[in-house]
Amino acid sequence: MGRFSMACLVLVTGCLLLAADEPPKAAGVKKLAEALGAATIKGDYAKVIDHTHDGIVKAFGGRAEAIKLTETTMKQLTARGVTIKSYQVDDPGDFLTEGDNTFVVVPTTMGLTIPGGKAVAKSYLLGISSDGGKTWKFADGAGLDNKAFRDRVLPKLPGKLKLPEKQKPEIIKDK
Repeated sequence: MGRFSMACLVLVTGCLLLAADEPPKAAGVKKLAEALGAATIKGDYAKVIDHTHDGIVKAFGGRAEAIKLTETTMKQLTARGVTIKSYQVDDPGDFLTEGDNTFVVVPTTMGLTIPGGKAVAKSYLLGISSDGGKTWKFADGAGLDNKAFRDRVLPKLPGKLKLPEKQKPEIIKDK
């Protein structure tokens, strides 16, 4: 009986330690995703690129070119009357591992002003960690619907990882 009780105690303690580790990991990823959203709204594109997955940055010609491309794109949107007003991050999904990489989907909602109204765009960030969750880089889900691009710039994704389908933004016209 003593051996059984000790085994149960070890099992319960191990489960509690694993469960206790998960919320801080999720909270840390969420906090980084929120910082990425805040940097986007603020126009701190260097910070945005520094938190973007390396494969994507490389595909855009490196850090300096990726920053320049992001600045140009955002200026073009602003010139067309589109402005990001809010960036909400929801709780991350399940953490999945493939090889040396851990992945997590982080749902996002962006509020925009557009000519004649507002738009609400639901998407996600794909968080990728190559060091067991100590550090994270992100890929914006809006650009991941192209499988060829995704396969070229990202590490192999876990088979169980289901990326959310692209959603059309909700348009709210001014009255």
